[in-house]
Amino acid sequence: MNTNDAEFFRKLRSTFKIEANEHLRTISLSLLELEHESTEEEKKSIIELIHREFHSLKGAARAVSVKEIESICHTIESIFSKIKKGNIALSTEMLDIFNAANDSIEDILSLPEGEIKDISVILEELTKIKDGDLSNKVLNKPQNSEYRIDKSIESNISISPVIDIEPKTDIESKIDVEPKINIKSNNDITPKYMQEKNVKAVKVSESKAIDTVRVSKAKLDSLLIQGEEMLYSKLSAIERAKEIRSIQGLLQSWKKENDYSYIEMLENNIDVLLKSAENDEKTIETMTDTFMEDIKDLMLLPFSSMVEIFPKMVRDLSRQLGKEIEFISKGTKIEIDRRILEDMKDPLMHIIRNCVDHGIEKPEEREKFGKPIKGTIGLNIMPVSSDRIKVQVWDDGSGIDISKVKEKVVRNKLLQPVEVNNIDDESAKMLIFKSGISTSDIITDISGRGLGLAIVQEKVQKLEGTINVKTENQKGTTFNIILPITISTNRGIIVKSAEQNFVIPTGKVEKVTRIKMDEIKIVENRSTILLDEYIIPIVDLKDILEIENENAEDISSECISIVVVNDMERRMAFRVDEIIVEQEVLVKRFNKQLRRVRNIAGATILGSGDVVPILDVQDLIKSSLKQGYKYLNIINKNKKENIEEKSIIVVEDSITSRTLLKNILESQGYSVKTAVDGLQGWELLKSEKFDIVITDVEMPGMDGFELTSKIRSDSETCELPVILVTSLESKEHKERGIDVGASAYIVKSDFKQSNLLEIIKRLI
Repeated sequence: MNTNDAEFFRKLRSTFKIEANEHLRTISLSLLELEHESTEEEKKSIIELIHREFHSLKGAARAVSVKEIESICHTIESIFSKIKKGNIALSTEMLDIFNAANDSIEDILSLPEGEIKDISVILEELTKIKDGDLSNKVLNKPQNSEYRIDKSIESNISISPVIDIEPKTDIESKIDVEPKINIKSNNDITPKYMQEKNVKAVKVSESKAIDTVRVSKAKLDSLLIQGEEMLYSKLSAIERAKEIRSIQGLLQSWKKENDYSYIEMLENNIDVLLKSAENDEKTIETMTDTFMEDIKDLMLLPFSSMVEIFPKMVRDLSRQLGKEIEFISKGTKIEIDRRILEDMKDPLMHIIRNCVDHGIEKPEEREKFGKPIKGTIGLNIMPVSSDRIKVQVWDDGSGIDISKVKEKVVRNKLLQPVEVNNIDDESAKMLIFKSGISTSDIITDISGRGLGLAIVQEKVQKLEGTINVKTENQKGTTFNIILPITISTNRGIIVKSAEQNFVIPTGKVEKVTRIKMDEIKIVENRSTILLDEYIIPIVDLKDILEIENENAEDISSECISIVVVNDMERRMAFRVDEIIVEQEVLVKRFNKQLRRVRNIAGATILGSGDVVPILDVQDLIKSSLKQGYKYLNIINKNKKENIEEKSIIVVEDSITSRTLLKNILESQGYSVKTAVDGLQGWELLKSEKFDIVITDVEMPGMDGFELTSKIRSDSETCELPVILVTSLESKEHKERGIDVGASAYIVKSDFKQSNLLEIIKRLI
């Protein structure tokens, strides 16, 4: 075989794989439908379709000399010919073998060129069926009933060209016109399931072939990248027009002061240039936006292109586990970006496998609770806005055992027992997304390792989506995933910190605002602000990024600029020097060597030509928690440490706690006096001068909240820092502490000597 022949044959084999996968997809869905349809006419229709699909696949395999597939298809074709004649009765066991044969063909298609798969076992099973040895377990029909296809159907078979987009192959870009058998008759014999799943078994009399073009995935991606690069030209045009307007403004100012005749000529020339630049700006903007929208539409695929693999997967797993499960889906015609669809395939597959393994009970258990023996797993896709959809995976099984989840969290040392005990059930459900957590008592090849849901959450986050779970005992579990419809051109907020520009993705920003310095309070050893009823930690962006600004001036202004970000309901406020603008940005990802630079997701080129880092919000939040940035350095930044003459009053009714605090503080050189309750503490404050108050909350007579409120309302003590040290750790108590004017709130369960001393240094 010469080089040209070899290249032709390689392309032919590639084309065959595409066609074969289409046939297998139709066959797989048809076999599943055959298990559920009850009327004889519907079964006849499906059997006829499967028979013809195997016949077509056999012919295609023979053309490219794939003998293994040809042999399997030939044997199955003979079986279905006998089924149609009534010589063989269809059984559930036979359907299992047909599905296994389908899997074998898929395996053969996935083998590298030149490798051969042993098909002797599956051929032996198929031969038994052909010889009549496996027709005893009849499928939904009496033993003596027959499947007979009306001969008039054959006269109504027509061939129509179907040109289809196939995004999942790297075959060369080309237009393929492939003959597909379409069946019509006076009776609608097209299987209902096929119509719903958009399989190409359509009536010619009612449908027209849709002209689409099969394009290489790699070429589509290349086209998209080119379109995104046009954004740089658009931004540059905007920047040039801005610069010309600036020059025009300078000339106007010059003209007022100097009356030289050439200024008017120069001004006219700049006016003409500005109009041209503005026209270019509008033209490029319109072209770029239209091009990108068309490309995004081209990248959309219906969910049905992925969902069709799930019914068979559920069927196979349920058989393996001895369960009866039905898979249903709704909204699968909704379209979403192909890249998102591909990224969500494995996460959705894992959730569904979890539903099969953990969610749905075995028949005897379901019967015990008065449930139908057959369980149900559902996939619902629905729009929630113009640019986002909800993907809902649910089951009617036993639900998540919250107590078992908490037990596993403690056993794996992910949280302390006291922390787990204080978590409500709603929050505890989200613990299933922690790595290493599984409610399964045994690890199997299906689930139980506790890694899958953590990976699911991570994948959803990377797609800028959200995931949560709802569960009810013996009623089932529902996973709700919100996803964007397209991976659009990014927008970002450009901020300045330590004389450097950074981009924060707009989608992660909850609020941009300015706050007063006195709004910053210390709660649980962290600097925080109270915003929209949430206590939000606040840090300086340059501290997280570990950059220094030698020319930085002392922060003395009363207000600071902050950006509040939100990632999977985790909020954080970052202090920045300046908030510049919000605009479109072209994200340029790093190569492999720089793919995991901490806190940086990539970079962008502004219209000015400047290269600016794009921040990874998820990383920033992790860094702020992991590296222990507990305080905002701008609090009292200019105050020098001077503890020699500082006096502290400790108000605490517990003698043990009172003595402990007194010893800690005196060992650091502070002068300390104590009071046994709020009333005694107030009397000492009115009679002596102190630099700071440390008080418990729960005390007889006057508690810590009342004492703090009294301190704030008195003109002589209103500026005195107050630290609350208490065992009360609920959100309501912390908010009350802030409301009454506490400067810091420390929970005793998290008490550390170093934290207390650091807070005192910052406050006095």
